Parts: sequence; C-alpha cells; structure tokens
Amino acid sequence: MSIEVRNISKSFGSFRALDNVSLHVEQGELVSLLGPSGSGKTTLLRIIAGLETPDPSQASAVIFDGENLTTLSAKDRGVGFVFQHYALFRHMSVFENIAFGLRVRPKATRPSDDVIKAKVMELLRLIQLENLAERFPSQLSGGQRQRVALARALAIEPRILLLDEPFGALDAKVRQGLRRWLRRLHSEITVTTVLVTHDQDEALEVSDRIVVMNHGKIEQMGTPEEVFHKPANEFVMDFLGQVNLFHARVEGQSRKLMVRPFDLDIVTTKSSDSAVPAKITRINAAGSAVKVELTSEAGDAILVEIPHDKHRGLNLKVGDAVFVSPRESKVFFEDYAI
Repeated sequence: MSIEVRNISKSFGSFRALDNVSLHVEQGELVSLLGPSGSGKTTLLRIIAGLETPDPSQASAVIFDGENLTTLSAKDRGVGFVFQHYALFRHMSVFENIAFGLRVRPKATRPSDDVIKAKVMELLRLIQLENLAERFPSQLSGGQRQRVALARALAIEPRILLLDEPFGALDAKVRQGLRRWLRRLHSEITVTTVLVTHDQDEALEVSDRIVVMNHGKIEQMGTPEEVFHKPANEFVMDFLGQVNLFHARVEGQSRKLMVRPFDLDIVTTKSSDSAVPAKITRINAAGSAVKVELTSEAGDAILVEIPHDKHRGLNLKVGDAVFVSPRESKVFFEDYAI
C-alpha cells in the first residue's frame, strides 16, 4: 500500500506546524520522518492516520494506493498506530491486548475464537514473546511492552503501520536491540511503515528512506547514505551527527566549512595549507574510536575521532600542539552544498 501526501498545511492558532508538505512512500517501504521537536513530523503522521485534519485546501490530499482518503476518519483508513507510551490495557493479559482489535470488530466481520487464537499466537511468535501470553503489562519490561503494542497494531492487518517515537521512552541499550528487531520484522512482514523519530541513529539504522523535517517543511528526502553523505543544506549536515565548523574563503568569499569528526586527521607537522594548528584539551579513549577534543588558535572547539591504533602510534597527550587536517568537508553556500 503506497502513501501519497499532497500539499499539506496545518496551523494551530498562529503556529504553522506544516507548510505545504508533499511526500510519497512506496509500497513496503519503511520511511522515517526525522527532525527536532516542533518540526512537524508527528503532525504529519497524525494527518496520515486521520487523527488530525489538514487546513482546508483544494490542492491537499492524503492518498492510499490511489484512493483519496482525506475526508475519511481514522477508524476507516485501516492503519495501525503505535505510540511512544505503549497504551496497553493494564487489566488485560498480553494475549487479550493483542486480540483486542479482532474481538471488537462488528459481528459480521469478527473472526472466530479459533482464528483469533491462531492469529495471536502467530504474532506472539513473531515478536518472540510466545511464553508470556498470560502475563499482564505490569509484569513486562519496557521493551517487551513495546513489542506487544506493535503486535496489537499488526493484529488487525493494517494497510499502513504508523510508529510515533515507539522507542523514545526506553533506555539506550534496549532501543538499540529493538531497532535491529524492527528492521528484521519489517523485512518479514513488509507492511508500508512510517516512523517518527528525533533519533538520528535510529533513522539511519532502520530506514529505507529518511525525510528530514524542520519548521514544518521537508529539508531533504533520500536514503540514509544520501542524507548523511550528501546533505542538501547546512541544517541537514548539522542535524545528522556531530560536525566541526570552520571558516574558509572560497572564490574570494567567506564560507562555512563543515567537517564530521571522523573526516579529520591529526598530524604532528603541517602537511597542507588546510591544516589548522590546535592544542589537545581532552582525550577519551572509551568506545570504538578515540575522541580527541582540541582548541584551535582562533579559540574554536574541534572534535576529532581517530582509530585506536592511530592514537597509539601518535602517542597523543593533553596539552600537545598538533595540526588538524580535513580529509572530506562540505562548503555551504546559502541553500546548497558543494
């Protein structure tokens, strides 16, 4: 089931949450809406779900597989929605939580008890909780509760799956595990999915495509590789991970040079005209790379990430005077990068 959003605007009083947004999601894609708080990503998700209505406009539309659903209510759109805070029924077992959407169907379309049981057990196996069917939400971990919420959304066989910060309330290690699990699950069920997140790592890890949003507009759409390595503008570059900002002269004009920490080298002698003299202020060797914090002669803070073997070879110490040289950078001219 494909999703097309055309010319959507949404205002709340004087605040414009969405400003003429258009988007297309292909059948079976997992697309992330990524951006800071207030960027409009959750409002867009809720309009796709039918939980919010766009500002009146003849040009705006929400279309599933060519069918205009703009005027349909949420219950008639056939979407599954998973919220950040689970929203499980505390008085129901895991089994009954997942079965709920099937049991409340009109009698004419309600499956038999045997069909419901088979469907729920299939989903429990899919989310790897088949041994916890009789437990209650209070007896589960946060990660387990979120998997149950996802299974409940899938039980009604939604045409579209919408996820609103589903792992936002969980600690970092649990989030990492659930991200990998979600990607594997999506590969199995291939339901068209839109995920809202402000977590750059989450979007980069699980998405087929990423939609970067800011101030109610789309800044860039593309694969994780495209938006990370070929950012459309300064905002996208800065939002998708840490960057160092240098000032350079390009074609006789002052421009911003932005370099990611892993695209910088540390050398003990000046190797090129682009090498910047700096002094080491802190070294953090914990993790997969060594993080070296420096201060340039101009007083700017610089962060460099280098492999452990290079760090050992250079024998760096706090207070050392060194040079920092970019291997790759982006120079921004107002609305585009070179």
